[in-house]
Amino acid sequence: MSKDAPVPVAYERLCKLDRGERSWRYKLRLTRWPPNKPSSKRSRSLCNAGSNYRGYAAQRGVEFRRTATINCVKKPKLPDLSFERAAHGVVAGIDEAGYAPLAGPVVAAAVVLPQWVRKPRALHGLNDSKQVAGPERERLYAAIIQIARFGVGIATVEEIDTLNIYQANMLAMRRAVADLGITIDAALIDGNRKPRLACHMTTIIKGDTRCLSIAAASVIAKVTRDRIMHRLAETYPGYGWETNVGYGTDEHYLALLRLGPTPEHRRSFAPNLFFSDSDTRFRCRFAAAVSARLERLQLLQLRADLHAVFDAGDSHVGVLKWLRGGWFFKAIGYSASGEVVLGAGPLAAFHNRAVAEPHAPALLVALGA
Repeated sequence: MSKDAPVPVAYERLCKLDRGERSWRYKLRLTRWPPNKPSSKRSRSLCNAGSNYRGYAAQRGVEFRRTATINCVKKPKLPDLSFERAAHGVVAGIDEAGYAPLAGPVVAAAVVLPQWVRKPRALHGLNDSKQVAGPERERLYAAIIQIARFGVGIATVEEIDTLNIYQANMLAMRRAVADLGITIDAALIDGNRKPRLACHMTTIIKGDTRCLSIAAASVIAKVTRDRIMHRLAETYPGYGWETNVGYGTDEHYLALLRLGPTPEHRRSFAPNLFFSDSDTRFRCRFAAAVSARLERLQLLQLRADLHAVFDAGDSHVGVLKWLRGGWFFKAIGYSASGEVVLGAGPLAAFHNRAVAEPHAPALLVALGA
């Protein structure tokens, strides 16, 4: 075989090597001639592992080269029943959803799974609810409520503002356990904090990715809360709760600035201190504008990485946002019906313009004023 000729792919194999509790998959593939020298000790050792294939390659007239393209991929590990088996009696997994949003309740769920020998096929793909796509999450929700006992507990916005979010979360967990309707012997709780329960409790860091009953509880809590926020979005339009379900997205912050808070917003959360019901300073600046007055700009910080930009006529013309290691100006316009249009408005020509720092003088320089 000529050294200049490409070496065809003769085989592929996944070699599983245990590294303590971690499993790695190494994909070895024959490469073109001339081979590249392995750059690390691990690469050299893995290339040497391919020597078993020399005879296989020689039988087919392929000259084997020890250097290979090596892709190290961490094998994903899904939740299992090991924690449930280690406990005794009736075991419930507990998790919550809605700890960090700016609006809406916090919802907790408790799930008691049957004592299976192995995970059923209906729960294939069950994982932390944040790592599962929406349609798959709905499918898992329907499967869980059919085969497991579950309870849901909700702490309202008023309770969050009165007690604080941590105590409200503990209250929601206690209500979820009470909603089970049975006495449990042990509780597996996601995180490192324990609510006051009359049973043995075990906290598991990242439990929704390690424990099957906690993962099921995270799906129940997430789907339940999302449905609540979708219904509230019909009552309070404009905040984007159909998609952000109350979390602090750019759209949500700008809606707070433009429309003010609703009764479903958590007043105890620091960002909402800027939006009291009596403060109307920033609510008359959101309308369609033909031109922008750039003799003066005013920046209002909404988040550490987000500033609203107003011109000299007090019209909202865009935002300054931290992206990819730098500040960028995002132009914003408004339609005749008052809807936000990204990349439009009187400063649309400067959309995505880089800015040195989040200050009005630097923004004026970037806009050429």
